[in-house]
Amino acid sequence: YFSYLLIFIFIPLLSFSQNWEFIGFYPADGRHHPITFSYDKFGFVIAGQNDAGEYLNDVLRYNSEENTWVELSSFPGGPRGYAYGVADDFYAYIGFGSNYDGYPTDFWRYDLINDSWLELASFPYLGRDHPAMILADDKIFVGMGSIDGENLGDWWQYDILNDNWSEKTNFNFGDRHHPFYFSINNIPYVGFGHGNSQNNDVLIYNDFYRYNITSETWTQLNDFPSEARVAGTQFSYNGKGYVMSGDGDDHQPLDSGELWEYNPVSDTWSQLPSHPGGARWAPGSFVIDCTVYLTSGYESPSDTYYNDILKFQLGEDCGCTDINALNFDNNAIINDASCCYISGCTNPNSLNYDSLACIDDGECIPFVLGCSDIDFENYNPNANVASIYSGPLYTELGSGGYHYNDNWDMVFNCYESVTIKSIDLYAESGFSTQIEILDENNNQIHQANIFLESGFNQVDLNFQIDVGENYKIGIIGNNDGLYRNSSVVDNVFPINLVNIIEITGNTTDNPLNYFYYFYNWQLEIGCYNLSGCTNESACNYDELANEDDGSCIFPEMYLDCIGNCINDTDQDQVCDEEDNCIDVINPVQTDSDNDGEGDACDYDDGIGIDEISVDIPTLVKMIDVFGREQQEHIKGSLLFYIYDNGLVEKKFLH
Repeated sequence: YFSYLLIFIFIPLLSFSQNWEFIGFYPADGRHHPITFSYDKFGFVIAGQNDAGEYLNDVLRYNSEENTWVELSSFPGGPRGYAYGVADDFYAYIGFGSNYDGYPTDFWRYDLINDSWLELASFPYLGRDHPAMILADDKIFVGMGSIDGENLGDWWQYDILNDNWSEKTNFNFGDRHHPFYFSINNIPYVGFGHGNSQNNDVLIYNDFYRYNITSETWTQLNDFPSEARVAGTQFSYNGKGYVMSGDGDDHQPLDSGELWEYNPVSDTWSQLPSHPGGARWAPGSFVIDCTVYLTSGYESPSDTYYNDILKFQLGEDCGCTDINALNFDNNAIINDASCCYISGCTNPNSLNYDSLACIDDGECIPFVLGCSDIDFENYNPNANVASIYSGPLYTELGSGGYHYNDNWDMVFNCYESVTIKSIDLYAESGFSTQIEILDENNNQIHQANIFLESGFNQVDLNFQIDVGENYKIGIIGNNDGLYRNSSVVDNVFPINLVNIIEITGNTTDNPLNYFYYFYNWQLEIGCYNLSGCTNESACNYDELANEDDGSCIFPEMYLDCIGNCINDTDQDQVCDEEDNCIDVINPVQTDSDNDGEGDACDYDDGIGIDEISVDIPTLVKMIDVFGREQQEHIKGSLLFYIYDNGLVEKKFLH
């Protein structure tokens, strides 16, 4: 045998509530018309037809306590679609449907404990697709269905104890195929289905009937109070019958995966919550304890062949019956394997996530992505991780299947510059394609050529996304089948990725209903060096920079960084180191005798005028230290004398 394990986070319900829960996938092809039934804690999915139109013969067994699947020995009747089966406490009985050769009449008993098969007496009349098949009072009742497009209305009984068939009173209320049916307290009930066309219009029924095994008579019951339907699934539980999903009165999908409960005492119907996603054609179902499990089927709007498992609790009798468990339920009488003994952080997007915990203790520490090194430009004092996998796994959002259209993208916002290191994709087969990322103006900012293998693929992107909104990521090349969630549960969007990226929806007309292709995003924020000038003597020194980028700018000699002299005693904008007379304002720097001492100093050096031939200068004006012209030199004041030859002389009158 081959064993498969589905890993998921299981948080038990502490009290009864009627909510659907997606719990994973079986490890085989999605299909319609599977044979489904249950035994003890096990559910079975057998045969059916896949998306390639191939008939299947595999036998898959689900363990509800461990959430695991095992593939058992194949159905010996060969590949089969549109067949049915029922089960009692020890055996399952399987037959009918069609294969590549037509409509076989073989009938088989399957030993549920020993995984062995025994061929029984063949059906003595016409083989057929999707008849009614009901187990009641150690007998199996089979009737209706279709063969080569012809609907049937016969009714037959198989005696389990004697291994023989006998014909019973026909169902005379309209030949039909794919009806709904179930047994309540060993009484068969049949109704609905697809009848013969009338005036070229499809005829779908909403009538309902009870069969009396003893008198071999039929009794018509109240009509179903809602839309007529066909090609769904059915089961019974605790004295009531149930019909679920399928097509409506125009043989198109119902508006939702409706679930209805029939009460035989009052002959009335009541509606329960629909299963997630759209209605399915020809799914399967089985009941374990107080829970119904929905699986398989085809959803035409999304072109999805499901291989998922969803569950829905039907009653309050199930729960944890162990008084030592944290979630002990005093009202439960059936232990449903939900007992929890470990509390802790159950949020996988937490630093202290405990994979063994099944009840949250309220002390989760969220991941904070960023740089935790104070010496770097993008230091974040709250950061506790630099790289992380975030975003949904393909098993977490709801059921789905492989999709072949590349016209749609996922939309996301980015709140901090981050590198998308990698993303996960699941491919039905190996093929090459391209991924693109668009900005809010639909400009392509990244493209990656990738090759995908069948199954799981971790694809490297290594692309840095800047802060922005309405980015899009999608496939622009060939798509030979990428897994998408087609029935995203409500209130999932926006999907937060450690407060850095937020996936807001998709570009279809139903932006919150689908999740396209890209799971488990790996995000990274490294510590970035701050480049700049690290020389403290430079005019553009950056005290925060830890990496010199060669940009340092230094002042000219004797000047500061804004071009002024560092030393300029007479404030004549000639630096002292170059001024030939530092005590007298002499910006012209005249030195008539070329002795290195300016004329201003030569005329007022206390020694006398140098022995050179010079003209006596004429005083032009006198100014104070603020540059204001003065008419007389008052005693006790400092003035600057300006002469016609450019000489400036500083004088203080005592």
